[in-house]
Amino acid sequence: MLIELLSRTAKIPESKLLSLAESASRRYKIYTIPKRTGGERIIEHPSRELKAIQRWIVRALINRFPVHESATAYRKGTGIRANAERHRKTKFTNRFDFSNFFPSFSQARVVQYIGEQATSVGIELSERDLEFIGNIVCRNGKLTIGAPSSPAITNTMMFEFDRRMHEVCHAKGLVYTRYADDLFVSSFEPGQLDGIEKVIIENKRVVPHLWLKLNHEKTAYLSKKYRRVVTGIVVTPQHTLSIGRERKREIKALIHRWVNQDIDATSLFYLRGLFSFAIDIEPDFELRLIEKYGKKQIDLLRSGAFDIPLAMF
Repeated sequence: MLIELLSRTAKIPESKLLSLAESASRRYKIYTIPKRTGGERIIEHPSRELKAIQRWIVRALINRFPVHESATAYRKGTGIRANAERHRKTKFTNRFDFSNFFPSFSQARVVQYIGEQATSVGIELSERDLEFIGNIVCRNGKLTIGAPSSPAITNTMMFEFDRRMHEVCHAKGLVYTRYADDLFVSSFEPGQLDGIEKVIIENKRVVPHLWLKLNHEKTAYLSKKYRRVVTGIVVTPQHTLSIGRERKREIKALIHRWVNQDIDATSLFYLRGLFSFAIDIEPDFELRLIEKYGKKQIDLLRSGAFDIPLAMF
């Protein structure tokens, strides 16, 4: 059913779709990017054709499956700010990380889960459909970092884990969120987070299609007394959200280079993205930039009309 629907929708012969699925694991560009914490992360980027089919599968199928409200990554209307906001009024936060998150989801478990969920929402998938989906969304038998389908698939496969964690934490008066492979559990009083790692381990064990391991090196215990960073956003002791001093200094340095016409195009567009992020998290920071550089320059930066020479102002 699904292969036939895709064939009609995309006007691609079924034989070509099946051939593409069989060779899908070879249709990736492999490269590395530096990690914030050091080392390199391997990215497996699918070809344009393969990526288009992965996105179609997400829209036509995966988006019909449940995703828990505690999942704040890769969902419309949520993100790193929304994730941090839920922890803003708390005082203590434990952060946990799952090792090799996307590759931990094997093709066999992905296919089994999709088959079960499709049945539960009234979608009929044949064995051929399921094999096709598995070959398209996985590379060498597992999900990858780089495929646009991986985030949506992991979000729904984590639903039962997220539900269990939310219920346990809510009953204890705790706040739980998950941003991809990062888990955040916060409390309003000291001592309430004792034993929460054991709860995480127990809940992931009882969900049969998960095979995840905690990266204990990345476990962090944060408190209001010190600097709490939740998905890259600083939660201040005054219960406000901030981008942090380092990013503010970086933005000011880049704006200084821009004003003095000493910045390349790549850095300029990076500045605009960083600026947009900053004023979304901390709107008052824009006012301080206006005081320093002038309203016209900051309005120009916000607009992104970089082809207009600063000299005209």
